[in-house]
Amino acid sequence: MTRITRRRLLAGVAAASLPVALPAASAGLDDVSIVRLLIDAHKAATARWDGLAVVWPDEESVALWEKLSAEKDAAAAAVCFYRPTTIEGVHVKAEYIFGCEDFVDQEANDDWTPGRS
Repeated sequence: MTRITRRRLLAGVAAASLPVALPAASAGLDDVSIVRLLIDAHKAATARWDGLAVVWPDEESVALWEKLSAEKDAAAAAVCFYRPTTIEGVHVKAEYIFGCEDFVDQEANDDWTPGRS
């Protein structure tokens, strides 16, 4: 019989409240590791999006830009809406969010405000 710890139970509740599914790689990870996994996924999606050299108005380039933009937005949503269950997870998430221009330093950026959660 597998014993479920309080921390693992809370992590399951946090994952269930997420509007997007957690990656399969997060199974069995602790809270801080899940936050870091989501942050790494957002960084990777942002790097792919930033590295895109689009020649407009090529339809294929527009489709690729839209795909990468959607991936970046989904990764940002996962970071934003995941509710850490430990104080360490809260600190890791807050440190990243306050240093990331997807979440701060943009005028009229209403994408990740509490009103949307």
